[in-house]
Amino acid sequence: MKKLILIGSCLALFSCGGVVKDVSFETRDYLGTGYDEKPKNQTTDKKQNATNKKQEGKSFLSALSSAVVTDSEDDEISDIYEKTVNASYEELDLLLRTELENNNFKIVHVLNITAGVEEQGVKDFWKHMHIYLVCKLSECSKIMKHNPQLASQFPLRVYTYEKDGKMIVGMFKPSTAIKYMGNLDADGIKALKTLDKELKKVIDSVTK
Repeated sequence: MKKLILIGSCLALFSCGGVVKDVSFETRDYLGTGYDEKPKNQTTDKKQNATNKKQEGKSFLSALSSAVVTDSEDDEISDIYEKTVNASYEELDLLLRTELENNNFKIVHVLNITAGVEEQGVKDFWKHMHIYLVCKLSECSKIMKHNPQLASQFPLRVYTYEKDGKMIVGMFKPSTAIKYMGNLDADGIKALKTLDKELKKVIDSVTK
């Protein structure tokens, strides 16, 4: 009886289309029909995702490359840029205000940190420590247009203090804010690097 069933099964297979094709496990052609059972849209989705990632990568690199500063001056500016000048605070204050205004920086306010600390009863503190809050809206607006969270970084800050009988004037380089950009746009990066160079120019001018 078993032999008859086996013979009948073989005859049925041959009668349905001749010789059975090789089964392919690589293409998931389990029936040997020559058709891949794997849904084609999965391959398409993977290709599309890969394409999207490449485009995102290109956009990221494009923003950076568009904002590259070819001037070697950019490499000379450390994140904290300070210079020393042999002058009184009053002399430095006058020079600093003049240079900031000549370079179109608006002085929003000047904080006298030393006076504030001494009012709290602390006497052993830096002398003539001031923070100049400055802004240039033409550049700052480009930075905040796509990165409103960077509003906390403006106005920019230039500071002074006395050390060993000499005055120090310095800044935190504005472009350090690039790492906090949610939208890495080329215009914003260029504006930050422009502010780097302009504030460095001001500091260099008052400490000649």
